[in-house]
Amino acid sequence: MSKIKSILEFAMRMEKNARDFYSYYGEMAQDQETKRTFGELADIENQHFLYVKAKYDLLGFSAPPNTIAWVVDDFSKELDPHIIADDSDLIAGEGKSNSDISIIRMAFLIENDFAEFYSRAVDAVEEQDIKEFLSELKTWETQHKELFYKKYQSMLAQQWGDIASFLN
Repeated sequence: MSKIKSILEFAMRMEKNARDFYSYYGEMAQDQETKRTFGELADIENQHFLYVKAKYDLLGFSAPPNTIAWVVDDFSKELDPHIIADDSDLIAGEGKSNSDISIIRMAFLIENDFAEFYSRAVDAVEEQDIKEFLSELKTWETQHKELFYKKYQSMLAQQWGDIASFLN
């Protein structure tokens, strides 16, 4: 049972971190479709968190794990989940459209990691109901991964034309 508890605790952290990522970077996106998609995904990842937490509670595990917050303490706060330096070419600025491509690529990688995690977690447990629960999460995350991969490919083709095929 401790393996299941650890899997669910890690899953809750991942889902919360994804929610924070989509909330923050959705606001930074230049493309309105990307903003909308990220807003929807933030809500979906929050629903995933609540879904995993409900299973965690149902199994009788106590207090969900503490999550790492962007707040260090009351006096020293991180204003955002910065994973890109302020002066990076990936940050949107005047005439910079690469940032949306980079953000979509990061979203794809996050969802890919989730799908892989849930796939391996399914194989790691023996309880059929837990396998089915994790399989459902794997399916959802795979759908998100595919959505972002298609969007990423489309944006590459739009921005880079023929040479985008070199990046497949």
